Parts: sequence; C-alpha cells; structure tokens
Amino acid sequence: MAITKESKIGFAVIGVLIAALIAGYFGGKFGGGGGSGGGGGVDVSKAAWVDKIKSKGELRVGCADSPPTIVVAADGKCSGPDLIPLQDLADQLGVKMTTVGTSWQSIVAGLQADRYDVAADLDQTVERGMSLQFSKPSWNYPGVFLVPKTADQKTTDEIVNSGKPVATSQGTALDAALQAAKIPELRVDTYQNATSAVEAGRASSVFTDLGTAVDIATKRPTFGIVVPRPPIFVHYVAYGLPANIDPRSLQIVNIAVDNAVASGKIDRAFAEAGYRKEDALGDMEIKA
Repeated sequence: MAITKESKIGFAVIGVLIAALIAGYFGGKFGGGGGSGGGGGVDVSKAAWVDKIKSKGELRVGCADSPPTIVVAADGKCSGPDLIPLQDLADQLGVKMTTVGTSWQSIVAGLQADRYDVAADLDQTVERGMSLQFSKPSWNYPGVFLVPKTADQKTTDEIVNSGKPVATSQGTALDAALQAAKIPELRVDTYQNATSAVEAGRASSVFTDLGTAVDIATKRPTFGIVVPRPPIFVHYVAYGLPANIDPRSLQIVNIAVDNAVASGKIDRAFAEAGYRKEDALGDMEIKA
C-alpha cells in the first residue's frame, strides 16, 4: 500500500515523540544525580570538599577570639564550645582538626584565600552570604550593652543619648548593626580594647554579643549588662564554608551540626564555659 504524504508526516511526529520520551527516561535515570536536583548533568553524589579534607587528613578551622564560645590563645590555637560540631565532623571523617587563629576583620578573607577550610562561629549576614556559604546555625545570641554600673544608664535611650559613642569591634556583625541603627560608634580592633575605651571615658558602653559581655562582666565586676528591649540585634551563628562547596559536602557538614545541637553537647559546654542566656544573667543585668 502506498504511503501518503499525510501518513509520512504522522509517522515523523510519532518518531520525534518516541525519541523525546527515550531521551527523558535515560536523562532522568543517569544524568541528574539520581533525581536529587542536580540538573545540567551535575553529579550531586560526589562530596568533593569532604574528599579533599579526607585526602589531606586534616580539617583546618579558622577562628577569631570571642570568649567563651571561641577562645584564641597566644599561640593561635583555638578552643571553645562552638568547635564541638567541627571536632565531631573531623572525628567521623577520620581526620585531625587543626585550628588557625585569625581576627574578625580577616576571617572571611582567610577562608576565601584557602588558609582554612571552615570559618567558625560566624554570624550569618546577607553580605557574608554573597562571599561564602553557611552551614546550619549552631546557636544564636542577642547584642547587648556592657555599661559601667556607676554610669546610671539602664536603657538603650539613656546609653545612646549619653553624649558619647558606643564602642564596638570593627568589622563584626554588631558593628554593622550599630551602623544600621545610626548609633554613633567608636570602632576599635577588639572588644577588650572597646572595654578599655569605656574605662578611659572615650565611650559610653560596649555593644557586643551576650557571651563576650558575660565573660567581660565576670572578669570586671564593675560592669553590668543592659539587654536592649526591643532588640537591636539578634543573630544566628553558623560555620562559613567556601562559596563553591558541593551540595553533598554541605549536607554532611549540616548533619554534624544538627547532631551536635540535638545531643545537647553544645548547651552543656556553653554552661560549663560560663555562658549565660539573657534570662539567666542575675546580678549581671542592669534593669530599668
């Protein structure tokens, strides 16, 4: 039987449809990492960042001083409760964890320069998110004022309107929060030097994270803590990772963080290190 022109067109259309179905089946089966969102042929089953850590036998962790969560010793070695998830990760990968002391001003640049694999105890901000990736958070904290008890300043308004700037550590998320709130600042290199500036009468107070405030107030009982109400700043703290970390490795890091948080190990270590939450400051808090 002769095949008409219309029949030829019909067979051609059917052939195209069958080819498309076959390509879609095999493409979905083999090209997308098992259907895990790895479009474009990306194999998300590979954990390239983790494999690199394992091949080196070392997880390098960059950390800046922020007692009691992270403490940097004179020799540059770091310790503190917020290293627990990373130590757990290193143990489970069968590698050693090596800490690399740095400053808050250069901690992101050090990660970008591959001086370490993870930046610890890092506040999540949009600005930083443009330069790196974040793990899930391990804890969160408010920003508070550290004020001399003799100053008779009990509220945010009294501190801001004291006629003196608020001291803070330059380059930190708290520095950015004061700028956003348009509060006059005295920007210095460390919170300890910010405290010294208050003692010298060059600033009204120190704006810092709750953990640092508790640590300083414990060592210098002449200072008390004013908790801003409403808050000026509340941040979630996570681990900074390279911007190009692969999805599988990021998932593995997040599992280590989730497990450390869920186990209660971080909370217990924070308590042992002397950290107090804002509802448990006791005599440290200056109340209106």
